[in-house]
Amino acid sequence: MAGEFRVAKHCIDDALETADAESSMTREGMGRALLTELLGQMRQHHSAQELTDLVNYQLENLGEDSFVVTRGC
Repeated sequence: MAGEFRVAKHCIDDALETADAESSMTREGMGRALLTELLGQMRQHHSAQELTDLVNYQLENLGEDSFVVTRGC
């Protein structure tokens, strides 16, 4: 797993553990908050259509064993 994916998984795991520990939070609410914040950050550099395409692509490939991370050459 690429370093970015390892860091992202760690952040998500920590956020979900926090949601589990706080009686005023839920895992569903935390997941939505994480997604909303991430999309807000990505929206600064990508169009809504680009984000829609990215999300649709990721949803179509959720069952894949690993993600291919490419870097511009």
